[in-house]
Amino acid sequence: MGDFMYEREVAPCGIAIEEIYGAEEKSAKVWKLFAMQIFSEAEGDYRSIAHLDNGVPILDGIPQRISVSHTSHCLVVASLPKTPDIDLSSVNPRTAIGIDLEKDDRAQVLKIRDKFLSESEKRLLPEITDIEKATEHDIKQYILAWTCKEALYKADMGLAPDWKEDYRILSLPGIASDMHSATPEKYGKGVISTSDGEMEMLLSSWEFERHVVTLAFSGKIARFHA
Repeated sequence: MGDFMYEREVAPCGIAIEEIYGAEEKSAKVWKLFAMQIFSEAEGDYRSIAHLDNGVPILDGIPQRISVSHTSHCLVVASLPKTPDIDLSSVNPRTAIGIDLEKDDRAQVLKIRDKFLSESEKRLLPEITDIEKATEHDIKQYILAWTCKEALYKADMGLAPDWKEDYRILSLPGIASDMHSATPEKYGKGVISTSDGEMEMLLSSWEFERHVVTLAFSGKIARFHA
């Protein structure tokens, strides 16, 4: 498996990030199988990713919140310290995290922007009247917004019904050049509408192997020491 790369580091926000990438010559299906095996065998004890009834990924038998995202040849897993005192099948500010990544040139996101962005969120982004004339910067900003929404959705475990109104971007994060440069002054802000009221979220984003990666997390999460 020498053509695969595996890295684990703690982001400035205190969330552990594991990245598996490389081996682009392998088919997407085979690549994912290898990547999941590498993840399972990394970091010492064997870890298996299971899922709750609602599809939310968990570490089988380990009381540790994780969030997972992948494209055809890149996989990232975000994790918090173990929190055996918290029910991981419910949303809690101590364990609310979500991660998403998307290729930085996926222009298709422009065609569906009206489906996931509210009018106030559109005002945070470049105005585009002709998709064919969108610049690389424009496309990347809309991809950033998409990953913010996805990350908020995952942090809430997909419980809220309305992408436009229940997962709201208040300010976009700056896209850092790498994970270690994604420091607090670059954070954006979001809000999740839950059954218990609104939960304020922070948004952190960086570039990785031609992808935009975004983390959504509560300011009250359990953290590793960076």
